[in-house]
Amino acid sequence: MRGLLKIVKAALLLGVNFLFLLIGIGIGLLPFLDNTTRARLKTGGMRGWARSCCFLLGIRVVPSGNRAGGTCFIVSNHCSYLDILVIGSLLPSFFISKREVDSWFLLGPLARLAGTVFIDRTSKAASVAAMEEIKSRLREGISVVVFPEGTTNNGVSIRDFKSTLFQVPTELNIPVLPLSLRYSHVDRNPLTPEKMDTVAWYGDMPLFPHFWNVLGYKRIGVRVHFHSPLTAAEGRKVLSALSCSCIREGYAFLLTEEEGQQC
Repeated sequence: MRGLLKIVKAALLLGVNFLFLLIGIGIGLLPFLDNTTRARLKTGGMRGWARSCCFLLGIRVVPSGNRAGGTCFIVSNHCSYLDILVIGSLLPSFFISKREVDSWFLLGPLARLAGTVFIDRTSKAASVAAMEEIKSRLREGISVVVFPEGTTNNGVSIRDFKSTLFQVPTELNIPVLPLSLRYSHVDRNPLTPEKMDTVAWYGDMPLFPHFWNVLGYKRIGVRVHFHSPLTAAEGRKVLSALSCSCIREGYAFLLTEEEGQQC
């Protein structure tokens, strides 16, 4: 039965991905759209795609905190490729991703059409060009999502943040919006640290076997806590450290489900 569920979900997801691939191509071909309108349509398409995928995968997102309005430089902890679907379903935004994602089957073209900014961390010139592209999106009034850990974690501990990209909100005086994200349940069973690999994808884990297992779950529970925006006046290193501390505290809050001091 679980094998049949995986096959059905895989087929439906493939269809959804091709549908939004065609929508993205169509948006790119419309000659009468200006760049800002085209970008906003892409973020709308990205949100529709993320919500559709969450529905098919049984991902149930429970947000908390006060969702800030306006354009923000959004930062979050990062333990799985599912994080993109979770955050994308909540916020109209562009994502910043590592260059390797650009070569992934189907997801690479989808990410490009959705306006994802790819960063090659091995090339300083490419990183500078990517930062200019991020600034351009923010100036158009569109939020961007960054995972400052630079890679995925094990779903239990959050890595120190890299401060480089925090230069962007500092220069543009754009508020930084920290999000704490935690996967809480799979098929209504609590996710303990020992079982976190159920959704966490990190290190040298092969992607396809991990995703094939994810297809077999009926429901994945995830909580996202919105923190108060941080002012960009402090400078990139301070902003990076504050964001990391805030997200770690929020993660602990979600883990214990206790009321306490929040950022």
